[in-house]
Formats: sequence, structure tokens, C-alpha cells
Amino acid sequence: MQSTQRDPHRRRVLLFSIDGCRPDALQLADAPTIHALAASGAVAWNARTVMPSCTLPCHTSMLRGVDTPRHGITSNDFHPLVRPVPSLFEHCKAHGLRTAFFLNWEQLRDLAGPGFVDVGCHIAEAIEPGSDEWIASQAIAHREFADADFTFVYLGHTDEVGHRHGWMSQPYLNAIAGADRCIARILDAWQAAGWLENTTVCVVSDHGGHERTHGTDHDDDILIPFILSGAGIKRGVSLPDDIRVFDTCCTLAHLLGLPQDRTWEGRVVQEAMVS
Repeated sequence: MQSTQRDPHRRRVLLFSIDGCRPDALQLADAPTIHALAASGAVAWNARTVMPSCTLPCHTSMLRGVDTPRHGITSNDFHPLVRPVPSLFEHCKAHGLRTAFFLNWEQLRDLAGPGFVDVGCHIAEAIEPGSDEWIASQAIAHREFADADFTFVYLGHTDEVGHRHGWMSQPYLNAIAGADRCIARILDAWQAAGWLENTTVCVVSDHGGHERTHGTDHDDDILIPFILSGAGIKRGVSLPDDIRVFDTCCTLAHLLGLPQDRTWEGRVVQEAMVS
């Protein structure tokens, strides 16, 4: 199997996206794992997403490194880009790296074209309370088989609870706590595999929300957390609030040792880097 032929100590990147997670809610929630990542790494509690502040447009920016006017995805329905922009998945594969993608909202499947994900698992919807836990279990079960340089884990249940019970409601805060437990399980598995020391962990959200909706340019919808921790990241750093969700792609590519694609509009968050 390929995983036995590769350097187990090489740099890895593990990206977690918690759908609809407001930064003020994350700070209030029972989320000790994410709080520990923020304390031991670099964090911007007031980074900003794009408009419209909806899941597919925001994740397209997150993974393709450009703002909405460039990629043209303005709803949760995907259409091929008129002027293609490589996603981080595609960029990794073009440079010989392995990728893994675990998600519980099927519309995100188009973040990576066919052939650009080495190992992936998904279920169609994040409606059921156990869907985030299932995704975490799949990421753990497939970690050795994937042996990925870049792994993206999407946890969508928080957004579902926000729409059902309201942003900042107790069920919503409980859903964030559940996502935190999923992240803890995955990090424990990476630690057991001997990978965590050489892994950079990024925790981010696509958008926030207010009442039982989102999509506007109000701060409740636009502000997102952006956390980097682990290999190559300074400890205890507060990052500037000018970070945008499309800086995620550029920053993670840099951490993986990849060049920047000339079409990307984001920047590398150098303030977080050890060197």
C-alpha cells in the first residue's frame, strides 16, 4: 500500500470547516479542543467570509482562493466556472500530493473535480444529529489508507441546528460542542498514528448566521473564526481581522510547500508562521 512507501514525518495539513459557526458562539461553547488549538496557535476571531454568505459560495472561495465575483458561484447550486480556478485539491494533485475529503453535505462534492481526491466519504445531508460523528469516524477509519498530505473534514450539523433552532440558541451551542468532540477524536487518531507533530491544523467556518438564517453582509453572518495550530505555526498569536476566507487556500498551500497559483486572489497569512 502506498502509505508504507512515503515519509511518515512529512508535513500534513488538516482542515476542519464547521458550517455556520459564529466566532462569538465558538468562544461561548463548550469546545475545549478548539479553544486549546486557538490558545496554542494563531487565531483571528473576526476574519471575514464572502458574499453571499452561503455555504457553497463561501466554501468555493475557501478552497479556490478567490472572491465570489471571480468564481461566480452565488447560490448553493454549482455550475462550472467560466474561467477555471484550481482548488486546493487540484493544486495538491498537480504537485504530487495526496488528498482526502470527508463531508456530510453533498453539494460540496464539486469543490474537487473527478480524480483529484484520493480518498473521500460523504453522506448527502447533515440533518441527523449523528452525521458529524459519522464523518469523524470515516476520517479516522480511512486515515491510513488515505495517507493524505491534505485532509479536509467538513462538519455540517451546526448549520442545520442554526436553521432549526436559531443561531446562538442552546441547541446551536451544543452542536458546536459536538463538532469539537469530533475534532478531538480525529486529532487523537492522528496522534496515535504519529502524524500530529508534523501536522498543521486549521479550523475555520464558511459563514455565521442570525435568527434562523444567513446570507447577508451583517457581521453576524460575515464574521468567522480562523485558527491555525501545530507544525510551522507560532504559539499564542492574535491575527489581524483583515483575514478573508479565501486566504485559507493560499495559506494551506504555503504550509504544504506548494507555490501559489497565479489565479488565486488570497494571501498567505505570514503573521502566523514560525518562519
